[in-house]
Amino acid sequence: MKNHLLITAALFLFTVSVNAQNKNKKIGFEAGTYLQHYNGNLGNSFFKFNTTAFGGFSANVGLYLNKSFDLNVGGTMGHFGYCQTAEDKKRIVSINQKCPGCADKLGMGELRALMISGNIAIKYKFANGIFLKENSKLAPYIYAGVGINQLSDNMKRNCVNAGNHFTINGGLGIKYNFNERFNIGYNLAVGCFMTKKVYYTNAMENDEVEKDAEDIKMDKRKDFHMQNALTFGINF
Repeated sequence: MKNHLLITAALFLFTVSVNAQNKNKKIGFEAGTYLQHYNGNLGNSFFKFNTTAFGGFSANVGLYLNKSFDLNVGGTMGHFGYCQTAEDKKRIVSINQKCPGCADKLGMGELRALMISGNIAIKYKFANGIFLKENSKLAPYIYAGVGINQLSDNMKRNCVNAGNHFTINGGLGIKYNFNERFNIGYNLAVGCFMTKKVYYTNAMENDEVEKDAEDIKMDKRKDFHMQNALTFGINF
C-alpha cells in the first residue's frame, strides 16, 4: 500500500512536462503515447514491431538551464513484457530459468507487467546556436538520466519480479516547432535495469537451488526496455 501511495504521488508530480524551447519560453507542457519493447533473457523485441509491443502514456517536467541544456523530470505508465515467438518456444532452458507459473510451457516463458515509472534526466539540445539556430523548426536532442520503476504482476502466474526497479536511461529525439509555443516530436528512450531482474524464476524462488554455468550467465545479463513515443508540447 505504501509503495502504491508513493507511486501515485510521483505520478501527480510527473503529470506535467516541461521541455523549454528557449530563454523566452522556459516552461512547456508535453504529453505522449508510446510503444514499449523488452530485451533480456526471454528474447529481444527491440525494433521488431511484428513481435511484442505494449502501449503506454508519458509526460515530462523540465527546466530551461541554458541554450544547450534542460533538466527534465518525467513519468510513464504502460504495460511491459515479452511474448514468445515460435523460435523462442524451441529453446531448451533449465527449470531454474523458468518462472514458477510457466514450468509446464515450452521455452523459457513470458512476461507481462504494469510498469509505472518516474525519471529525471539532463537533455542536450542541438538547436543551441552552435549546431542549429535556437529558433530552428527542427530541434534534435539527446539525454541521459535515471529512473525508478514499479512493476506489478498482471499475469498472476508469479512470473514478474514485482516491486521497485532502478534504471539508467538514455535516449534521443527530435521536435518540430510550429512556432515558439507548439511542437510535436518523436522520442526514443532506452532503460537498463540495474538492481534486479524483471522476470521471476524458479532460481529466485529457491536460493539454495544448484546453478550451472548457463544459469549464472543468464543471471548476469541485464534487462532493458525501449520506448518509441510520439509527443505534443506547449511552451510557456
